[in-house]
Amino acid sequence: MAEAAIKTAPMIKKGGADRRRSPRKSCTLGGRLFYGLAGLSIDCVIRDISEHGARVAVPSAAWRAPKEIHLLSLREGKVYSGLVVWNRGRYLGLNFSQVRPAESLTDPMLNPVKAAWAAQQAKDAG
Repeated sequence: MAEAAIKTAPMIKKGGADRRRSPRKSCTLGGRLFYGLAGLSIDCVIRDISEHGARVAVPSAAWRAPKEIHLLSLREGKVYSGLVVWNRGRYLGLNFSQVRPAESLTDPMLNPVKAAWAAQQAKDAG
């Protein structure tokens, strides 16, 4: 798999103060957002990311994101759980409360996330 170009993204400032808890890295990574009790999901592109948040692009500006969300990084197999803090057109701002490997998920509500990661690994291996 080709390496994605990663560089430090410019910080968003308000009144001269940086509002981010950690610097974000600009990237172009495949991802999938999971939401709702039924394990609904939508593909996305991770545009920048840090240990505390990310900016992702979804296919349509008409899609309205729920408040709580789980982001699966299809390259790393990490699951970022948190909240959607802003929605601007096709872009969403996420604030993470927890990051963990997809293999370590034990909550039955996250079985669709774990299954998606297993399918991605099988696809990459084949």
